[in-house]
Amino acid sequence: MATKKSVDANENLIHIKLERGEALESKRDVLASQIALLKILKKVNAYRVYRARDFELKIELYKKMVGLKTSLRNLEKTLPKLKIPKTLNKEEQHEKKILKTEAGDLSIEGQLQEIQRKLEELQRR
Repeated sequence: MATKKSVDANENLIHIKLERGEALESKRDVLASQIALLKILKKVNAYRVYRARDFELKIELYKKMVGLKTSLRNLEKTLPKLKIPKTLNKEEQHEKKILKTEAGDLSIEGQLQEIQRKLEELQRR
């Protein structure tokens, strides 16, 4: 029985005759494809190494940022608190309101008027 299967398999084989030049060209193409694939594999492996290093650096940066944040908190705890007089607090609040109105008014005309107002204030001094 085993001989009958091998005979059937041999009958289904198809042979193609190639000229010597065609065979050499096919081999060159296959080898060139293998070279290209190996170069791609090399670059993919290098990319994986770079990505792994990138990930390690990001983790290291995160740890340093957490440490810096902790250090800043400790520094804030150890430094004395400043007592700001009420008059300065009111001036700061007034300046913040002015900055908010300036930031909110983005029109060109409004900006021109604001610049002209500042120039007039400077000339008065």
